Amino acid sequence: MGKIYNALVEASKTRKPERSDTFAHAVQEERDTIHSPPLPSLERGMLLLYQRMEALLPNVDNKVIQFIGSKQGEGASTIAREFAKTAAFSIGKQVLLIDADRYHPSHHHFFGIQYNEGWQEIIRNKHPAEEAIHRFEDSNLFLCPSSNTTKFTPELFDIAVTDPFLHAIRQQFDLLVIDSTPITKSPDGLGIVPRTDGVILVVEAEKTKWTVVEDTKQQIRNVGGNLLGMVLNKRNYHIPNFIYRFLG
Repeated sequence: MGKIYNALVEASKTRKPERSDTFAHAVQEERDTIHSPPLPSLERGMLLLYQRMEALLPNVDNKVIQFIGSKQGEGASTIAREFAKTAAFSIGKQVLLIDADRYHPSHHHFFGIQYNEGWQEIIRNKHPAEEAIHRFEDSNLFLCPSSNTTKFTPELFDIAVTDPFLHAIRQQFDLLVIDSTPITKSPDGLGIVPRTDGVILVVEAEKTKWTVVEDTKQQIRNVGGNLLGMVLNKRNYHIPNFIYRFLG
């Protein structure tokens, strides 16, 4: 591993945060809110998604994968977080979860991580990249929090400053997972799209109109994005489970 990762490992030896009650509470609260399937089913879904990603990008090392929705509330943050957790905890990859939603940064709350500056501010102030990276306990999962601001962040569109930052942190991890602002909320997400290896579009089942989905897909492609596929989230199963088992 590179200098950034080694420095973080050494730092974690002297400061080991305890797993707080808010972590378990946040997990349960989130599942209750979005009606997610039980964890085993969710984990299986994330493993299948990871397998699909590997099949589509077989020759890409240190992958950068972006999760994005068309509108607020589709669950892109949840899917991105669960995907990152599965890759780190179940598959054993070194994973960096980048929170790129400056309007509703949430991952630091979920993992109980405190920070002074978001990665956008690190770029703007030309601070070392490792200052924006925080390790979750002794795991393979790291977090890069977002700035909590509604002010425009032009640095996302400045190749000269953003690309060196992403290149530096990319070399330290097997996988970078980017959770970005919905396209209808801000252009930030589209500003990140060209810098990724693949984009996964999260769609809220029975809520998001397919015309909106098609428009979002086209916008991603127009800026040079590699759309790997879509995740249909918050799907309701109107047929009882025992019928699915009978038919299976």
